[in-house]
Amino acid sequence: KATFPKRLDLSGLKIVIDCANGAAYKTAPETLWELGADEVIPIGITPNGVNINKDCGSTATALMARTVVEQGADLGMALDGDADRLIMCDEKGTIIDGDQLLGLIGTSWHQNGLLSQPGIVATVMSNLGLERFMASQKLSLLRTDVGDRHVAARMRAEGYNVGGEQSGHLLMTDFSPTGDGT
Repeated sequence: KATFPKRLDLSGLKIVIDCANGAAYKTAPETLWELGADEVIPIGITPNGVNINKDCGSTATALMARTVVEQGADLGMALDGDADRLIMCDEKGTIIDGDQLLGLIGTSWHQNGLLSQPGIVATVMSNLGLERFMASQKLSLLRTDVGDRHVAARMRAEGYNVGGEQSGHLLMTDFSPTGDGT
């Protein structure tokens, strides 16, 4: 919560959070509520030791998208079982993957003077569309082998502070050296 800008809150938002029956099943919904969301609709919050990521979470986003539409929510967030990946959707249930989130974060941070280098780090799996979008914003996209550890290593080596994977592993090293979906 300390990384969330003090001037902002989530008031007025109805948010679906899919916790994948995993690590964040208690903390993620509570965090969104404490940040001011008007309504938090948690799903994937009944872990039983074997149902982690089963038909839910960032690896199976249909449940999140469907719940957003059914509940008239403003957005949906889906974590994976260990809560280090994030995939989102808009109010229509349209999926927003890690590449799209990286493009949004990278350009927003650039506009606000927060990027430590003029670009982001992603993997060879990232969509060519992300690379073209970043280039249209006069920002670079450095590529690594698949795996957030490769992304993190390249970020450290070249001084970048935003990177990640299409799967939703997002690294913003100004806040943490590892990914945290929430």
